[in-house]
Amino acid sequence: MKQEFFLSGVIGASLAAACPAALVAATTVQPEARVQTVPMPHGDDAADDPAVWIHPQQPELSLIFGTDKQGGLHAYNMDGSEHQLVSDGTRPNNVDVLYGFKLDGRTVDLVLAGARASARRGMKVWAIDAATRSLSEVQYSENALVLGGNEPMGVCGYRSARTGKFYFFVNDPDGLVEQFELADAGGGRINGTKVRTLTLDSQSEGCVADDELGFFYIGEESAGIWKFGAEPDSGVTGQLVARVGQNGLEADVEGLTIYYGAQGRGYLIASSQGNNTYTVYERAGANQYVLTIDPKGGQIDDVSDTDGICVISSPTSQQFAKGVFIVQDGENAGGNQNFKLYAWEDIAGTSLVIDTTWQPRAAPATASLTLQQSGNGISISWPAQLTDYRLQANDDLSAGTWSDVSAVNNQFNDTFSAPKKFYRLIRP
Repeated sequence: MKQEFFLSGVIGASLAAACPAALVAATTVQPEARVQTVPMPHGDDAADDPAVWIHPQQPELSLIFGTDKQGGLHAYNMDGSEHQLVSDGTRPNNVDVLYGFKLDGRTVDLVLAGARASARRGMKVWAIDAATRSLSEVQYSENALVLGGNEPMGVCGYRSARTGKFYFFVNDPDGLVEQFELADAGGGRINGTKVRTLTLDSQSEGCVADDELGFFYIGEESAGIWKFGAEPDSGVTGQLVARVGQNGLEADVEGLTIYYGAQGRGYLIASSQGNNTYTVYERAGANQYVLTIDPKGGQIDDVSDTDGICVISSPTSQQFAKGVFIVQDGENAGGNQNFKLYAWEDIAGTSLVIDTTWQPRAAPATASLTLQQSGNGISISWPAQLTDYRLQANDDLSAGTWSDVSAVNNQFNDTFSAPKKFYRLIRP
């Protein structure tokens, strides 16, 4: 029995009437930070990467996690004040959050980080107690080695919409990338099994995975942003979707993050460390460049030399009821390095989507088609995890004749050549 998913639309002059009005694009936006975290306790290059955990009942009690490469993992309140310090001395580099993991008969949210300290090197995994907002280690061993014992640099989690399984990606300074599947090991502990290895030609660090669309992005610092399928069986060939030197992206390419909107909308954002800006790309389709974020100083100083970044579309505190963008500041005027927080609406203005409907604990979206119009062309894409679906097209529904179209990496580009055209996904 065939399963089908339809996207029918009128191509040509009437397409604009069927789609939401286009947002007015700006080349550069210059927000001012509303909040900053307390400075790191260590000087020099200490702060690196932020992540946000959304509280399940009271969003205002959400937490910001920030790594101290000279110390441990810090948890901050949404006003920037310190809440907790864990694993001091492990020198974590990058951090991420996974929601809804089944552990020892209960559902927990996880925090992942790679520890660089030579005596305690490897992956750290913590479970979050929502009642106390505190972290406790749950990885199977004190030294969960990855990368053959090399220093873990970039770390990002992935929850598969296709299988419901949980993974993390970790990379080292030489371009080696490993993907691990997380599993309940019993006794309240979690272990990881390596399921795939990828390689880049030079140093990489910042990475992010799109849970809904099924893609993994990683920054090769001197080259640009690579895009791979996020499933373990997606192969080892990636696509360079953003190059250094194009659209203001300058080396080093550092942190990456995803703004989740409904129906595959949203953005991929990168830290362009070479010019102290952040480049914004479409999340769907071919990841087209949208605009540049170039913060300016106000009551809180400007940012520079940014490593890690994080964006959340869900509401948290009253200050950030429409989402928050968080960046590491390499030159904090108020002391040691820290993290700066920007309200998403101060960035979005009339140029970007503001969509607060994303629910981090909801199961990732499944079958869907995303349509993007650009001039006289159209790009149609669907989640990478739907590997057993085919895209078909039809000019006349009354004729009932559907034809396969040649899509590459779950994406098809077409031009307006008929007054009407209809598309569908079909699984035999």
